[in-house]
Amino acid sequence: MSQLTTLVITALLLFGSPGPGPMTIVATSATFGIRRTLSLYAGILIWLALSMAAATLGLAALLAALPSVKLTLQVVGGLYVLYLAYRIATTPLDTDAAEDARLTMRDGILLNVLNPKSYAVLLVIYSRFLLPISPTAMAYVVTAGICLAVAVITNIFWLCLGGAIRPLVQRPLFSIWLRLVFALLMIGAVTWAFIQS
Repeated sequence: MSQLTTLVITALLLFGSPGPGPMTIVATSATFGIRRTLSLYAGILIWLALSMAAATLGLAALLAALPSVKLTLQVVGGLYVLYLAYRIATTPLDTDAAEDARLTMRDGILLNVLNPKSYAVLLVIYSRFLLPISPTAMAYVVTAGICLAVAVITNIFWLCLGGAIRPLVQRPLFSIWLRLVFALLMIGAVTWAFIQS
């Protein structure tokens, strides 16, 4: 298997797995539709690109060296995801009233800022799957670009999945249950990530 194929598969598994970010995208897209979820999606991807740059500059190594900072980010990030899960679970069924509860670009950025998993994932990728390109700076740029492309594609999948189940959300009773399930999945993803770290 080529190093590029290995990198793509690893990025697919690490960035495409159903964690707090993807579950937030699915739940928001199912509740508000794909178009009104694009700002959340953009916020998640903007910060992912910035975190890739930060990891390249050493932030991931800094978080690995300072466990207390990493733990603080994990706790604050986990609490923020719980807050987002609460917002999703309690969104009013009336679409006019629900607009105030819609997650925005700011929410997407904060979701990733407070997620040390994204920095840790990049540290793993850069330390084990960096493409053998010269100069080394170019290897980081190309590796990050491929990971970002994989994240864009996998998040489009989650966005479309939410859009596909949107008709089910139009039924009031089903909508309540579905949003509760997604909120619980977000809580489960945060709990699982916290246990794993």
